[in-house]
Formats: sequence, structure tokens, C-alpha cells
Amino acid sequence: MFSVVSRHLMGKMGLFVLFFHMYLFLHYGYGIYYDLFLLKRPESHKSLGVGGSFKYLTFWDMLLQCLFFGLALLNDIIGSSSRDPRKQTTLQKIIDFLFATLVFSCGAFVTTSFWSLYNINRDLIYPKIFDTWFPVWLNHNIHTTPLIGVIMESYLTYHKYPSRGKGFFTVAFFCLAYLVWVCYIAHVSNHWVYPILAKLTVIGRVAFISAMCILVGIFYLAGEKLNQSLWGKDQVGLKKIK
Repeated sequence: MFSVVSRHLMGKMGLFVLFFHMYLFLHYGYGIYYDLFLLKRPESHKSLGVGGSFKYLTFWDMLLQCLFFGLALLNDIIGSSSRDPRKQTTLQKIIDFLFATLVFSCGAFVTTSFWSLYNINRDLIYPKIFDTWFPVWLNHNIHTTPLIGVIMESYLTYHKYPSRGKGFFTVAFFCLAYLVWVCYIAHVSNHWVYPILAKLTVIGRVAFISAMCILVGIFYLAGEKLNQSLWGKDQVGLKKIK
């Protein structure tokens, strides 16, 4: 085991990657803990209703990012970093698949969609009253770090992408699962998770949700293209870490 650890930690870049994964794992982990147990909400927001924090896609993304970077940290220590499928551990294959299908697309979508709507009309997504009790650092933990994190991860670590069919199927299944959850909450509580959905007509909701799903798919393709531009499509062998 110690020989495996030493192999992964060779060089300054290897150490940087390990600490990068450790930092984001702790960053998201503490954010999740703070949101669930330490955040002091005003009386009007103490009850989050059906689903609690788990009704928000941003919280799903925090859990996903935390899981991924935790597994990536573990892989840095006891896994592999080979581009040869015959030399890849199961752990590496899992984190490659997670990053390629969900982590990049979901992280990029959360940051882009949140700040876009925020700048168009923040009341649709994050009313100004939130500034009085929701910490700025937690807001950036949830809504800003994901895009920065996945872009840095793309640059620092090669991830093998699955076939387009498997990739899009996984993304579509994730989107469908969340949409079913949102519709269920709306059905049992007569309340939409996001204010913008309450303001739209049925046709408007369908159009908005469809556009958001398409955007997630676009981010999947963007992640794939970024990975190929940084690491090459068919190149065999890792970039040398000096």
C-alpha cells in the first residue's frame, strides 16, 4: 500500500492535486454540515417544508461534488491514474464515470443558471432578504465553487468519458429523477421549489424546464470537449508530471 501511496504523491503536481481534492471535499462537506445543522434561519424560513434542503438541485449538487472529491481523494491515495483501461482500478473507473456524466455538467449548470437568473431578477431565485441571514461564503460555496472546481479538475486530471449514449442516458436519468421530485413536492405541498416556476404558466414551465435540461446536456458536451482539448482524444499514456 505504501508503495502505491508514494507513487501517487510523487512530485509537486501530485501533491497539489491531492490537496486540491482534499480541500474541495472538506469545503463541500462543511458547507453541507453548516446548511443542515448550523444555519440560523429566520422564523419565516425555519420550516423548509417537504424535502427540506434536499428539495434544491443546488443541494443535490453539493452532495454530488462532495462525494466525487472524497472518492477522488481516496483514489489519489490508493487508486490509479492510468489511461490504460487494463491498469485502471475500479475506483478510478467510478470517479471517471461520475465526473464525466454528472459532476461536470451539474456543477457547471448550477453556477451558470443561478448567477444568470440572479442577475436577471434575483427575486426569482435568491430574494434580497436572504442576504440578512444566509452567509455570503455559503452562497459561494453552493453556487460559485462548482464551476471553478470542475474546470480545475478537468485541467488537473484526465477522466475517461463513456460513450455518448451512456453519457446522455445517465444525464437524462438524473434530470428526470430531480424533475419527478420537484413535481412531487409541488403536488403534495402546492408549492413550487423555485419562485420562477410559480410565476410561469404550464406551457411556460414546460418550456423553461426543457430549456434547462437541454442546457445540462450542452454542459455535458462542453465537458467532453474540454477534456479532449486538454488531454487528447485517443492519446495513450498520462501527461508527465514533472
